[in-house]
Amino acid sequence: MKMTRMKSALLGSGAAVALLAASVPASADQIDELRSQIQSLQDKMSQLERSQVSKRRVAPAAAVESGSKPRSWKLPGTNTSMQIGGYAKLDLIYDINSNKGDSMGLIQISAPEGSAAANRQGNFRLHARQSRFWIRTWTPTDWGELETHIQGDFEGTGGNQMISNSNSFRLRHAYGRLGPVLAGQTWSNFMALHALPETLDFAGPAGDIFVRQAQIRYTHSFGGGTALVLSIENPETRPGVSAVAIGGAPAGLGSPPDSIPDFVFKLQHRWSAGMLSVAALFRQLQVDNGVATSDTTFGWGIHFGIGVRFNNKKTAAGLLVYYGQGIARYVLAAPAAILNGPVGPPASLDAVTMAGGLIWLQHRWTDTLRSTIVYGRDWRDVVGAAVGGKAGIAGAVVFGTPLAQETWTVHANLLWSPVPKVTIGVEYIYAFAGLINSANGTTHRIQLGFKYSF
Repeated sequence: MKMTRMKSALLGSGAAVALLAASVPASADQIDELRSQIQSLQDKMSQLERSQVSKRRVAPAAAVESGSKPRSWKLPGTNTSMQIGGYAKLDLIYDINSNKGDSMGLIQISAPEGSAAANRQGNFRLHARQSRFWIRTWTPTDWGELETHIQGDFEGTGGNQMISNSNSFRLRHAYGRLGPVLAGQTWSNFMALHALPETLDFAGPAGDIFVRQAQIRYTHSFGGGTALVLSIENPETRPGVSAVAIGGAPAGLGSPPDSIPDFVFKLQHRWSAGMLSVAALFRQLQVDNGVATSDTTFGWGIHFGIGVRFNNKKTAAGLLVYYGQGIARYVLAAPAAILNGPVGPPASLDAVTMAGGLIWLQHRWTDTLRSTIVYGRDWRDVVGAAVGGKAGIAGAVVFGTPLAQETWTVHANLLWSPVPKVTIGVEYIYAFAGLINSANGTTHRIQLGFKYSF
């Protein structure tokens, strides 16, 4: 409407000038001046029309503007870049010698040979629980780039296989990062993501370090790809109870308290062909039933991890080793310490010594076809941590299930990506558990996976 009024005014002015030039006798100079004024009015009108057309063309495109990161866009009216992503994944699982569940947890393979659980031969399962979704943002600030990341999947509890096959959505990552400081929930600083292999099995191999938890993390870069990463992380004591301890088992523990956070120090170096890291973990383990049974002990752990690519990036390999006491929560579901002694003093909480690691090799046969083979192993001295353990210790009492003294796994897969963001593969898994005071447990699994990323 405004443009129409402006055009009418300009046209009216031009017409008036033209009529005046035609009705009033004038000299040649006056006629030239009038013509110049008419031309000037026409030029202004054309400029306004071009400006209006340009605005109509640019407005729709300006609503979606490319962001500062690949595959991101800017939120309208802000300088924040947003990116969404995730994948849908279907897993087809066949357990040859018993039902081990939706993923290969190390507790599941502990069913002793000859037991009722191990005797149930063959089980077929399809599920899409691993599917996930995430949102990330980046915003420039006077203090550096502000990054946020929220991610979840459907590996939570709940649901059934009767009608809807629904599963609860659960939180995986939720953190913010401003400059060198990260705060929120994400991978533990004690992990070595660069040293982990690609497997279809969601739980992954034995010998892995794997935990997500709330933390505050500071990263100091020395330049050249070298950095020191410090963190304080959420603590959680998970003790077992010795039934053969002096004087009998202590009273129920309830929920053990945690007085101080866990502390992690990691030095890492990244170069064009890979990355390596060394890390140290320090933590306090504590039990207190609020009556008479209480004690604390010290836990610590170290790791070395490396992942590299070579052979013109057609081949990759990785190695991860760890050792420590009281670090079970970072490597597998098992007690980090054993509580020994009668009700009240002199009850003693003793950390469990643990060691393990994994090694893997991946080769890309073509641009779309690759395969990986992985060997992993965990070992824990539960008996040594229990007073009187040399006389034997009942694993069912210590942790509620037959407890493994050692576990090792082999994963071998063939993965095909016919187009970008699609992976179809098959994987064979063998797992062995050396159980305390029980027959050993073994597992054979074949898994197919269909993963579609966005």
